[in-house]
Amino acid sequence: MKRTYLIATLNAAILTAALAAPVWAAGEWSTTAGAQAVYGSYSGSTQRDQVTGFGAVLSSDYLERGGFTLGLNRTDIKMNTGSEDIGQNALFASGKLNFTPDGVAGRLTGRMDVHLINNDDATNDTDGVKAYAPQVSYLSFDKRRYFDLGYARSNYRNDLEVNQWTPTVGFALNEGADWVQLRGWVIDPSNAARAQGETSTYALEAKLTHWFGANKPLGLDNVRLSGLVGERIYAVDHDAGAVANLSDVQRGGVSLGGEWKLGKSLSMLAMLSRDNYRNATLADDYSLTSGYIWLAGKW
Repeated sequence: MKRTYLIATLNAAILTAALAAPVWAAGEWSTTAGAQAVYGSYSGSTQRDQVTGFGAVLSSDYLERGGFTLGLNRTDIKMNTGSEDIGQNALFASGKLNFTPDGVAGRLTGRMDVHLINNDDATNDTDGVKAYAPQVSYLSFDKRRYFDLGYARSNYRNDLEVNQWTPTVGFALNEGADWVQLRGWVIDPSNAARAQGETSTYALEAKLTHWFGANKPLGLDNVRLSGLVGERIYAVDHDAGAVANLSDVQRGGVSLGGEWKLGKSLSMLAMLSRDNYRNATLADDYSLTSGYIWLAGKW
């Protein structure tokens, strides 16, 4: 019986903080460096028991012209009796360039992400994965409107390629105190036999971030809520900087997080998430509940 596992980062929240974290200026360069840790427990799974992970991210921008992000993540999955544990390493690299052409009331950004994933999966289905994910985005000068179009192509061993499109819209509400983002997911695996019989999956993801003013409950700077409806498989997440290298179909999920500013050059993000999956081969419906901590500071 073929076994499949979670690869790259644990879930789509793993590197979200790294890509969206506050940046501290040092001359012409502004840099963020951080570390993250995650623990998750599976419920109802016949194969998986627990997952742990840790990683580090470095992100730096040069003036308003562009920048880069580098991330390295280690994930270990403890399996139930009868299945071998899995350990894997994932490397993430991203570069971007900003443009402000005449006649456009905002900033255009071209971005390219590359993911390289290696592990000790005996089937080789989740080992040696490469994903390439370009994105073009627009942010208005007043930072109240955002659009992007993302694409991803993932190459897997054993006869599988995955194409993905992710159109996105974002907008500010309540004098900028709230930010709403909506993203569509259209994912087309080339081999249905490697994708739980799926030739296409569709999902809609909604995210809400609320910033507190002078009165910060429990010291919180902001809170973040996200939800996913529909189905997606082998997803590449531009916000999270992550590849969900799991052949089981994700069937919705929710997450809640809060961020604290710990002085001028330090911040901490804590998140709790729950994601639902289905393995059609095993008729296995299960969930993953995980907790995540991200700590970032001045480089």
